[in-house]
Amino acid sequence: MKCAYHPEKDAIYKCNHCAKEICSDCLVEEKHEMYCKDCFISKTQGKKSVERSPALAALLSFIIPGLGQIYNGQVGKCLLIFFTGLLVIPWVIGIFDAYNTAKSINEGKIEGKHRIGCLIAFVVGVVVFMMGIFFMAMISAIAIPNLLQARLNANQSAAEATVRTISTAAETYHGVDGKYPLSEANLTEASPAYLTQSYNHKEIFGYIISEEFQESGYKIVAAPKACGTSGRKLFTMETGGVFNSQDCSSVNY
Repeated sequence: MKCAYHPEKDAIYKCNHCAKEICSDCLVEEKHEMYCKDCFISKTQGKKSVERSPALAALLSFIIPGLGQIYNGQVGKCLLIFFTGLLVIPWVIGIFDAYNTAKSINEGKIEGKHRIGCLIAFVVGVVVFMMGIFFMAMISAIAIPNLLQARLNANQSAAEATVRTISTAAETYHGVDGKYPLSEANLTEASPAYLTQSYNHKEIFGYIISEEFQESGYKIVAAPKACGTSGRKLFTMETGGVFNSQDCSSVNY
C-alpha cells in the first residue's frame, strides 16, 4: 500500500481521523494518536477557534462569582463557585481559576468546546445582574427618602413634646409658687420634682434644647443640630405656654 501523499513511498501508518494510508514523512503524532498532516492542521485550527481571553474570564468572575467559569465552558465549576461566593475566598479563587483555565485552553492543555448553552447562560447572567442592580437602585431611591423623612418626623415630634413638657413644668411651678423658676434646677431639684431629667443644652433626638428662665417668664427653644438633616422645624415655647414653630432654614440660631 502506497502513501496517499507520496505514491513512491510505502505506507506504514494509517491516520486515526480520516483512515488514509501514510508514510513516516506524513505522520504527525499527538497524545499517542496518529494523524496525517491535513487532519492535524484541521484539528489545530479547531482548537484556535475556541480560544478564550484570560483577562475577560477573570473580569467576569470578579463581577459575578462563577461567570468566568461559564465563559470557559465549565458549568459545574461555575455553580460551585457561585453558591459559595459569599464566603469571599471561593470568589477570589474563582477569579484566578477562570484566568488560568482560559490560558490553558489557549495553550491546548485543556480542550475547549463550542457550547452555545454556556454563551446563553453568560448573557442571561449578565442581564440578571444588571436587572438586579437596576431594581436595587429603584428600591433605594424609594425607600431611603421615606426612611429619612420618617426619622425627621420622629425627631420633630420628640422635640415638640420636650419643649411642651418643660413648659408644663414651668407653668405648674408658677401655679404653686406664684413665680416662674429662675433655672431648670428649680424644676429638677424640687420635691416632688417638676421635671425628672435635665434638658438644657442637651441633644434630644437630633435637637439641641436651650432654656431661659426668670421670675417673670421663660423661653424654651428646640433647634435641630443640623438643619434639614436632623430636623426641619425650630420649636419655641414662651411664657403662658405660647407655642411657635418655623422652618429652621429661615432662622439664624
